[in-house]
Amino acid sequence: MKNFLYQISWRIYRAVHSNGLLADLVYSAAYYYQQFIRRGAYRRAEKNVVTVEELWKVREFKSGGGLQTGVTNICNAKCSFCAYPKVVANKTLQTGVMTFEIFKKAVDEWAAIGGQWLDLTPVVGDPLVDPGLLKKVDYAVNQARIKSVALTTNAILLNRNDIYKKLIDLGINNIFISTQGASQEAYEKVYGVKHYPEVISGIRNLLEYNFKKGESASIVIRFRNSEKPSQIVRSKDFIEQIKPFLSAKVRINFTVDFDNWGGTIIEEDMSGFMKLRKLPPALALPCQSLFSFVVRHDGHVRLCGCRLVRNDMDDLVVGDIHDKSLQEISKSSETWDIIKGFYFGKRPETCRACTFYRPVNRLWLNDRARHNSMQVVTKTNPLPGLV
Repeated sequence: MKNFLYQISWRIYRAVHSNGLLADLVYSAAYYYQQFIRRGAYRRAEKNVVTVEELWKVREFKSGGGLQTGVTNICNAKCSFCAYPKVVANKTLQTGVMTFEIFKKAVDEWAAIGGQWLDLTPVVGDPLVDPGLLKKVDYAVNQARIKSVALTTNAILLNRNDIYKKLIDLGINNIFISTQGASQEAYEKVYGVKHYPEVISGIRNLLEYNFKKGESASIVIRFRNSEKPSQIVRSKDFIEQIKPFLSAKVRINFTVDFDNWGGTIIEEDMSGFMKLRKLPPALALPCQSLFSFVVRHDGHVRLCGCRLVRNDMDDLVVGDIHDKSLQEISKSSETWDIIKGFYFGKRPETCRACTFYRPVNRLWLNDRARHNSMQVVTKTNPLPGLV
């Protein structure tokens, strides 16, 4: 039965992402459907509030979540939907590349507690810019034995020194590709650089090599599209370079709506088919993303690996891996004060106008509790700031 349902879902997925008219219909409807789903989620979270006491019990960094190591915050694209070109232009972003020593320390700590998911994607930047990336992938996959190692790339450098082959040969589990579509003109407008030939060639080479290796890696091409889905799936490059390799492990999707990067991205940055996500209500509940950690290239540890406003050394930084372990940082007063602050209307700058806001809810709490050892709160161990 399970296999039957999987086959049905795969056929539906393939039909939607291969038929231009159907893709346009589904993704246009998805914009309104997602708004409806989010409004319902906000109402449920507000009606059945997860208390600060309950969050205290699951605050600790545990293996059920994921760790993000931002191997570099340098990018080689200037995407109109991303804060990166703006913060670079404003000279507010301190850029760099993570040393192997910092990476190893973070991964070793993660592996020691049974961490299952490791993402080498920074808040902004492209992992393939890191000249030491392959050594880090090799360590995480083949020495630390992390079960799932992933990265997101704009694919510009996939062909450099056959890195697409080496990533597959090293055993990386998941590769996510962020690109505009399958036409040079639209690509250059949205990504702000003239690298389309390298991108489409690199994607083709990656997909073909992965196929020859028995699809050892799962690959998802995420179109950050200003064009309608139909324009992409009907394009020559999509039909010839991407479509032949679509499978249960090689998929594509289109962007329903775009995040505002805490207010940095505005309507004027959108073009063509692109839509900006609606601003959610500011509930007195912390965001789920505050319970994930990203290790910055210099070792600073930051809550939320999703977004920044001016830089990634902001009021979401809660520690330094040189000084404390990840578990110690997760239980620190710096971390707890940010999380607790949401209950009292106090939000970090990045969070104040963020459209990625996902308030903690019962479903999330129960899922996290299954992975975390519940800490007993006693009279001799009160919650900071509550008494």
